Order: sequence, then C-alpha cells, then structure tokens
Amino acid sequence: MPSDTFESDSGMQQAGSENRISRRKLIASIGIVGAATVASTMFGQKSVFGNGNGNTVTQSVYGSGGGWAGTCCIPIKLADLRASSEPLSDDLYYITDAGQEGPFIGDASDTVSTDNTGTVVVSASGVRYKRIIATDFVNVKWFGAKGDGLTDDTVVVQNADNTAAALSKRLYFPSGTYMTYGLLLHTSWFSYEGATVKNNSPGSNRYNFLRIIGQNGIEITGLTFDGAVSPDPVAWSSSNYDSFTGALAFFVYNSSNIHLQQCVFQNSVMATLRVESCNSVTVVDCTMRKARGNFGDAVYVAGSRNVKFDRCLAEDYTRIGFVSESKSTNLSYSQCYARFGHDQSKLYGGGEYNTGFWAENSENVTYSQCVAENNTQSGFMVSPGANRLQESAAAAFVLDSCIAIDNLYGIIASDSLAKWFSVTCSGCYVTGSRFGVAINAYHPNDVVRLNECSIQLRVSEPGQLAVGMICSGNESQSTIQISNCTFDHSGMDMNTFASSTSSSGDIVVYNQAKFHMHIDRCTCVATSEPLYLKALQGSPLLKAANSFLAIPMLFNFLGVYFDNCKFSDNKHIVGGSSATTEIQFHKCSVFGGMNLTTTGRILFDDVRFALSGTQTIFIARTAGNKNILLEFVNCRFEKNIDTSDYIVRIQEEGTIKPTTLFKGCVFYNVNDVITSTNTFVWIVRAGTNYYYSECFSDDTVQKPLKVNTSLTIPSGNVMLDLH
Repeated sequence: MPSDTFESDSGMQQAGSENRISRRKLIASIGIVGAATVASTMFGQKSVFGNGNGNTVTQSVYGSGGGWAGTCCIPIKLADLRASSEPLSDDLYYITDAGQEGPFIGDASDTVSTDNTGTVVVSASGVRYKRIIATDFVNVKWFGAKGDGLTDDTVVVQNADNTAAALSKRLYFPSGTYMTYGLLLHTSWFSYEGATVKNNSPGSNRYNFLRIIGQNGIEITGLTFDGAVSPDPVAWSSSNYDSFTGALAFFVYNSSNIHLQQCVFQNSVMATLRVESCNSVTVVDCTMRKARGNFGDAVYVAGSRNVKFDRCLAEDYTRIGFVSESKSTNLSYSQCYARFGHDQSKLYGGGEYNTGFWAENSENVTYSQCVAENNTQSGFMVSPGANRLQESAAAAFVLDSCIAIDNLYGIIASDSLAKWFSVTCSGCYVTGSRFGVAINAYHPNDVVRLNECSIQLRVSEPGQLAVGMICSGNESQSTIQISNCTFDHSGMDMNTFASSTSSSGDIVVYNQAKFHMHIDRCTCVATSEPLYLKALQGSPLLKAANSFLAIPMLFNFLGVYFDNCKFSDNKHIVGGSSATTEIQFHKCSVFGGMNLTTTGRILFDDVRFALSGTQTIFIARTAGNKNILLEFVNCRFEKNIDTSDYIVRIQEEGTIKPTTLFKGCVFYNVNDVITSTNTFVWIVRAGTNYYYSECFSDDTVQKPLKVNTSLTIPSGNVMLDLH
C-alpha cells in the first residue's frame, strides 16, 4: 500500500503524524504474511505461515495480547520513523520496508541504546523504538542486508550477529548471497532457503573471511559458505598448483559445543572447513567441496577433541578429504564420503598426497561406514605420528565397514616413527586398488587387526605390481592379525603372483619385517584359487590356519606354523640359506611340490601329501646339530610313484647330521604299478640318522627308502597291499 494514505473505518484519510489505523484494517492492508505476524503480536496467538521454500514456520507469541488494548497501529517506513519528532506514546508502529517488516514500540526506560536498524530505531526526538520479537531469532535483513550477491553486507551482517548474540537469539538468513569478509560469529546462524555467505575480499588474509573464535554453544544450519577461490589453471604444473587466492570457507578456533548441520563449505584455499583447538564439535549432513592448493583439504581438524562427523561429503580437493592432525583425540566419522582427490602437489614437486581420510599425530579415531573413492594416492591413512597427546598408551584407530574404491592404496596403517598404535579394520572392502592394505608396524607393541575384510585388486596393464596386503616392520613383538578376509586377484597376471621373484601377491611381507603375523580363515573369492603368501624380505613369525595357500617364496622367518591349511598344486618355497628357526605343519593338506630350507626343527603332524607328476617334497638343512629333528608324524604320502624317483627328498649338509623320524605314516602308490627302482623317501647324504615307527608302505614300491644310493626296507615299516 502507498506510504502516504490508508483506509480508516470511516473512509480514506491523509496520512500524518496524527494518523491511526485500526487493527482490522492494518491486517487487511499489509497482506497475509504481515497479517499473521501482527495478529500474533496483537492478539497473543501463534500463527503458521509459509517461509518461502515450501516449509512452514510457527511464530511464537509476540506479546500478551491484552497488554496493548487501546493502542493504535501506525504503518510507517523505517526512514520516516527515524525522522519522526513525535514524543513517546503508547502507539504501535509497523515498519513496512520490504524485508524489514515488523512491529516497533517506544521504550520510555531507554535513553542510551544506539540505532541498529534491525531491533532498535532512534527517532529524531530521541525515542528508542524497539522491535517486538517473540521468536528465538532475528532476521539479518531487518538490519538492511541485501543478499544480492553484489552489495558488501559485511557491516550489516556483523551488526545483526552482534545484536542477536546480545539478545541470546539466533540469526536467520533468507535466500540470497551475502557478500562479506572479516566476520566473527557470536551466535547461531540458520537458513531455510540455503542462503550463501561469500568471501568479498579473496586477496585478503585467507583465515579471516568467517570465524568462530572463543565461543561456546553455537549452531549453524542450512547455509553455504564460499571462500571464493580463484579458478583452476588450464593445465596443472609445478608453478601453479599452489597459486590460488581466496579464503578458508569456515574457520572454528578455540571453541566448544559447536554444531554444524546441513551446510555447504566450498571454494577454498586450504581447508573449506578448519576446526582448530576446539572441544565438542559436531558436523552433520554437510558438504565440503573444492579445496585448492598444497594444503587443499576439504576438512582439517587440528589440536581438537571430541569431534564428530556424520553423513558428510568431501569432494574435489587437492590434498585430503578429512584430516585429523596435531594432537587431536576422540574423533569419529560416520557414513562420510571422501571422493575425487586430485592433482596432489607430489605430482608437481611438492610433498603432499591425495587421500580420502587421513589421521596423523592423533589418537582414538573411528571411521564407521565411510567411503573413500578415486583419490590419487590412498583411501584411508592412519598413523600415530610423533606429536600425539599420548593420553592412552596406544594410539587407537578403528575402521568399521569402510569402503575404498579406485585408490592406488586402499588403506594405509603406518607407524614408521615407532610410536605405538592399535589399528582395527573390521568388515572393510577395498576394490580397484593396486595395493589393498599397507601396514607398517615398527613399535614392539603395535597391533593391527583385519577381520572380515575384502580386497579386490586391479591393475592397468599386465605384469604390473599388485598386492592385497603388504606388510613391513622391524619389531619382533608387533602383531598383525588377518582373519576371515577375502581376496580377489582374478584380474591379475597370475605369472607374477606365482613368481618367486615378483612382489605381487595377496599377502606380502617386505622391508626387513620381524613382526608376528597371524592368518586365519582367509580365502579367495574364487574358492578354487589359493591365497598367495610371500615373504621376499624380512623374517616374520608366521602363523597361518584354516586357509588355502600358495607360497611362491617365504625366504626367512622367526618361525613358521601352519594349522589346518591346504596348499595348492603350485610349487611352495619355505625358507632359505639364512633361515634358522622351526617350521611346523599340523593337520594340513599339501597338493604341490615343496622346498623347505632351515637350520631349525621341521615337524609335519597329521599332514596329507597328495602330489602328482614330478612334484616332490625337498628338505635341505645345513646345520651340524644332531638335536634338530625332522619329524613326520601320522602323515600320508600319495603319488603315482612311476612318474619320479621319490616323494620326499631329505638333504642334510652338516657334518653332524640331525635325525629324521617317521611315525605312524602311510605311503601310497596311486597307480598300483610295481616298481623296484623308485622309492617314497630319499635320504641323500649317508650318515643321516633315520627311524621308522608304526609306518606302512604300499607293497608296489618294493624298496620304500633310499639312503644315498642304496634302496632298502627300513625297520619299523610294514609293507602292505593298499589297493
């Protein structure tokens, strides 16, 4: 309605300082939204009206209803109220300026408040008119914010924030883009329409665009914060990968009980969201995108505790999706997604890698149902680092039901600085990686557990190196436990997997590793395929149980123990010239040839050897120690003996030969063809002590033992017709 006329109960009158309008006529004249607002003010009722985005907002009671009986409502422009020379009265004024609508009334007790446009207007006569507010929020547009993407709204928004904080109210942002710089938040902000607050000074200090500093109990909901980063280069290079202007989209420092939800943080130099030296921060259902530069992280958390991310998305960053650093503790990430980490500085001469989730110099970090996809380097990386708080003896990291997709490394757990950590991966899935899980355990008490994990390898060209789990570490007391895990190497070049010189494999030990490794109930997706286990470097203590294995090369070890394992028809090599400790097989089935070399004890207990063709079991030891036994207990040997001279070859090279024992063993000639020249066991060196007890040999092999060049029937062995 025009500002200079109104319709009274008796007809049209000329507006002026003496003009009044009835409540009924005011409601009719200012429209539905204004009517609902004023009605709730004057009649003491709650009203429900649209907020512009399809939702509804319930307005609280403005006043007591009857408290203003007898007053009149005066529609007026803000400028006119400010210019008014009227003395104080009990009249109710209704501001009609677009976006700033609302009721004001004079406050006789206040002679000092300054005019802030939004909630206090000081007239020319010195009257302080106060906006009547019954909601728990104030509107940033009441203070004159334009939100048009052009006007600098910095002063207005800061004024609105300060006022809202003083009134213990939230600050509401209607739809629009508010251009600002240098804001300090003191109260909670929210928007129903996804309003944007954008950096208006991209060439200024990148930390100072928008900050929460030293605050407690602030909640930010439904807003987009834009750091206005400069455009990407046409082609990335060493000279431009870190050459960006702009700011961090949102910076929270030295604050507590901060809650961010349904927000977007985008277009930043460095992190889109930085949380530093804070306690109790929750980030829910937020998106962080387009972080640039050498430290282009979607989220960076440093020196903070009790931080939680839930259902958040990080994408398009030039370093890391979610980072925890610098003595952070008690962090959790639930159903978070980190994708498309690209153009890492490492590609252009810098030192940074792309990773989806990275925790370093931190402890007590949990990732639950998180996804890392398409990062140049790795999906997940955890490391205690040198600067963790050490509030607990071990830096604990948990990955529960996480997924890594199309990263070079799926998961990295590294303690390269020998700082004690505990890592548990449960129900995790890695697909499309050349290196599924990489473990570096260097502290004596390190423990890494992988349970019910699944790894699918992928290479871009035949013969390319690929490893399901690659493990290193030089501490004999650290432990790696791999149980109930599934491996898929169906897309690999199997020649490299079967090679005794290639580092490709499902589980590979390298780099002078000395840890204890336990493998239990691990399989391949294709159950007919074995799990390829290799140790080309290092000397681990290895225990494997309930698994189907192929061992192209296991050079050295602190001890090797197989329990209820099945060995494929590949050739298996266990030990080498430097191997000095024992090898044990219990309740195993061996279907391929096997070379075993050690100066330690060798025990086969309840083992079935079912060989074919030229496959044999070759045992070589070089120690001159008669007390180091070679034992076969309750074993069964099966083979078509016509195809080769023997099943087992024993070659003791020491001056003093250790003793070989066969007890309760059965030797079976598969094809039932009599031979007088071939044998079951060949002891190569004369002088080797051997003993048979309760053993039985198929009578088709007329001389089941060969010592040096002599064939014989040993004492303690009975010849039987086993067909």
